[in-house]
Amino acid sequence: MNLTELYANPQEVSFLHSRYYVEGCLVGACACPEIPLPDVWLPWVIKQHNQIQNAAHADQITNELFNYFKHCLAQMNNSTLVIPEYVKYSGEFEKDRPLREWCKGLLMAHSAREQFWQGAWRKMQKQDPQQAPQMAKDLKHCLLMFSTFADPKETLRDAEEKSLEQAQALRKNMPLIAQSLNDTLTTYVDLAGKLATYLPNQFETFKQD
Repeated sequence: MNLTELYANPQEVSFLHSRYYVEGCLVGACACPEIPLPDVWLPWVIKQHNQIQNAAHADQITNELFNYFKHCLAQMNNSTLVIPEYVKYSGEFEKDRPLREWCKGLLMAHSAREQFWQGAWRKMQKQDPQQAPQMAKDLKHCLLMFSTFADPKETLRDAEEKSLEQAQALRKNMPLIAQSLNDTLTTYVDLAGKLATYLPNQFETFKQD
């Protein structure tokens, strides 16, 4: 399932962010230790407010988005969530737009829920401090991967400022690195699930919704 049908008529969803951004955003919302309610994440996907035609139009779009949200949660529960087919790196700016947008949407959701990640993290550190080093390493790697492909040009510019030789090696290896994005998403979702177990009643929500 994806949001292709929702975006079939661009004029009707012109007030929303791109399909790729929204799909990444909703995955990021689902993959949070404390899963947000729709009234929290709905504003994240809206680019221009006050552009909805009427209540029926609003309900239709909200239902489509919520169905995709539930679909992502179900996939996480079944350990079948994978990155969309369009999340691929080619090295060509226009072709890589879907990849960039999806990563930006996911990172926006993570940033918006940062305090909840931190809250779950603190509880984990109190109860199982031995878990913290590896989980911190894994989370840092996940966010670095998503950030890298949210803006590959900026990533390569930063690398060039540090070392031209390393930047050239990074440019050459970017397609290979991108192939591990699916594993990165799996690790990210697993981290959210593990942290959810330290929150009261949240594990049941994470597993059952």
